[in-house]
Amino acid sequence: MLKRSLIALILLAACHNGAGVDGCTCNGGVNTPLAVLPVTWVDNAWVQPVPSWGSPVRLQLPVPVDSIILGANGGLGFFGAHEGGHVEGLDHLWMPVRPGTVIGSWADGTVLDIQNIGGSFYVDIDYGQGLVGKHQVADRVLVTVGQHVKAGDPVVVATGNAEFNLVDYNRNDGVRTGDTGGANVSPFDYLKPDAQAALIARHVNEVVNPYFMSGSIAGNSRPWEPNLTNKILDHADHRGTFLGEWLCTNKAWKAADPLYFDVMTIHDVTNAYGHFQHIDLEDMNVPPTGSELADGTWVPGDSAGKFIVSMSFNGPQYFARYSVDESGPRAKLTIEWKIGSYPSSISANAAVYIERKNVYLGLDAQELGLIPPSP
Repeated sequence: MLKRSLIALILLAACHNGAGVDGCTCNGGVNTPLAVLPVTWVDNAWVQPVPSWGSPVRLQLPVPVDSIILGANGGLGFFGAHEGGHVEGLDHLWMPVRPGTVIGSWADGTVLDIQNIGGSFYVDIDYGQGLVGKHQVADRVLVTVGQHVKAGDPVVVATGNAEFNLVDYNRNDGVRTGDTGGANVSPFDYLKPDAQAALIARHVNEVVNPYFMSGSIAGNSRPWEPNLTNKILDHADHRGTFLGEWLCTNKAWKAADPLYFDVMTIHDVTNAYGHFQHIDLEDMNVPPTGSELADGTWVPGDSAGKFIVSMSFNGPQYFARYSVDESGPRAKLTIEWKIGSYPSSISANAAVYIERKNVYLGLDAQELGLIPPSP
């Protein structure tokens, strides 16, 4: 799975499109929150329908569908999945291809911007009618700013993952882009019907049937988040529990902590492929390689307010006591855990987590004072 130097990336995300917080519109220096127009979620669907007010532009795959690497040695990074350096939830997608693959444009459009960040290239393309795409983490750029491209025209050369972010400025549900409005949306939802059907068919035949049906993972693809488009924000569906996406507010981030992780997502999913009680964890302060990832499974403890985490790859068992406070605008999760046995109580040494907000992780972390503001 892809690992990244997270502090640099979340600062980049915070700067993307001049982002502010909460999807606000700036008016004379005053931030005016936009009323969220919610989108109804369709359960058990491979992709989600685009609402009637979303952009009418539809995309094609940037490479031939049969060139995408699936299975144990590849696997799509699904939109919304909480994996591999994005424990908070992927607001874009990974499309594994062979290194050196030329990636085409997803639609007709105009190149808005090209950034070189740490030797990797990011290319923004305006497809019109409110839809803007960003090719990410590319080796080489094959276009220039202002250039008009047709769907399929060469844009970048990929490193091995054709990463792509899509923003629909007609929408403000989900993870917001900032003071320019818009929301990160799943490119899989915006594919033309024939391209979407071909990709779903490969996904079902080469991932779902041979792997998910036995409860197994397939490269980046995981059966507890099995769809091409998955929910990023999950706690709202599980009020009163510790399920969801959480940011630690009183430990780590600014200094390494040996026991608690900075970002944590906890799932309890029952679907056609099994029952999965899974936890993903990430630490940001692990120089010089960037973030440190961990995952495992959990089971309820011997009484209310307890659970046990078994880390993957024969890792330790963490015995936790917890409490959830939903009296404020964002839920708080207080956890105290030890390796090998329960702590005697929840003490002042406990970790305090807050429910992830519907903005970029970097913006949320800045607002909470966990990382410095963008320069």
